[in-house]
Amino acid sequence: MSEQLKNVHYYPGHMKKAQDSLANFIKSCDLIVEIADARAPESTRNPALKQMIGNKPHLIVLSKSDTSDPATLNLWINYYRNQGTICFAADLKSVKVFNILRAQAQPLIEKKREKEAKLGMKKQPIRLLIMGIPNVGKSTFINNLAGKNVVKAANTPGVTRAQQWIKLPNDFVLLDTPGILPMNYPDGSQAVRLALLGSIKESVLPNEELSIALIGYLREEYPFSLKERFGIEDLRELTSDEILIKIAEKRGFLLQGGSPDISKSAISLIRDLQDGNLGGICLEKPRC
Repeated sequence: MSEQLKNVHYYPGHMKKAQDSLANFIKSCDLIVEIADARAPESTRNPALKQMIGNKPHLIVLSKSDTSDPATLNLWINYYRNQGTICFAADLKSVKVFNILRAQAQPLIEKKREKEAKLGMKKQPIRLLIMGIPNVGKSTFINNLAGKNVVKAANTPGVTRAQQWIKLPNDFVLLDTPGILPMNYPDGSQAVRLALLGSIKESVLPNEELSIALIGYLREEYPFSLKERFGIEDLRELTSDEILIKIAEKRGFLLQGGSPDISKSAISLIRDLQDGNLGGICLEKPRC
């Protein structure tokens, strides 16, 4: 992935306010559920949030698993589990995750119930805190757990702006928090991945440069990924410009006069990645 874009800064004011208030919410919750994108699990985790979690019980849900490369996704799941972190992947639009989450949280539930019994307390709700960067599927995850649309979900960053408590079945309550990005990205590759996946607004990074970075990665890791959608047999046989021209011709993106509209091709290719139209793709692999 391209290293050309360095020290990208994208940190809206509401994110700083949310991060400042998050520490107190973490203390009051029983379990932290961190949502990350299965196509770039590490890049879509905020290092600042990882530090704030500390020793709190914590698990990772890799969302959008249907758009990810299954073999690489399994490597990521094993990578986090080997670090001692509970991790599972899910297609949040087709699989009900409440029972999966409950099973993963069972040791915590038992420990909490034992403590309540010793103190003579009534059973208290299991308090979950849902966190992650923008556009990784937090709202979709919450709506999945609740079995109905209790929060707004959108394929753009910045929809959730404030914390809110939501009641779930079987004595669970959860706190939804706004997506919080790192303050800057000294690693240009991480910024590119986040922009390609829609966690950073399109206006921050140029689409044509992003599409060229994506093509370069696909050429190396998934050279046949554009065959079915665009009829491009092997990415290794064409330059990036030639590929964007072929996409324009295939989709009918033409400028006045009939020349191919490369700008529209770039946007279209990025959208296809985000929507899972290019097949299962991971934008990074674990460093084993």
